[in-house]
Amino acid sequence: WDGPALICFTDGTGVGASLDRNGLRPCRFYVTKDKKIVLSSECGVLPQIEPEDIVQKGRLSPGKLLWVDFASGKLLGDIEIKKDLAASQPFGQWLSEQSLSMEQLLKASGA
Repeated sequence: WDGPALICFTDGTGVGASLDRNGLRPCRFYVTKDKKIVLSSECGVLPQIEPEDIVQKGRLSPGKLLWVDFASGKLLGDIEIKKDLAASQPFGQWLSEQSLSMEQLLKASGA
């Protein structure tokens, strides 16, 4: 089954959210002056938040991620999350060291 889905998750060091690739479920968020984040499929779910207390408004796009790092207090967006993950391991080196061409595969199989 392929959505609509908004998934929230945590590993104890932060909290994140991801929207399915079709984006059929809206996901909006507010960040307040006192560093709270409100994430919901609808705007205004907490009417006691005054507009002047909101420092950032946003929405998740289809297939995108959002992460709040508890230690740093930072809100990370999709590009920053994926950039950090890509830099966390030597994926390019592994790819160049472990890749086989079709020619190599055919030769190894005796075809």
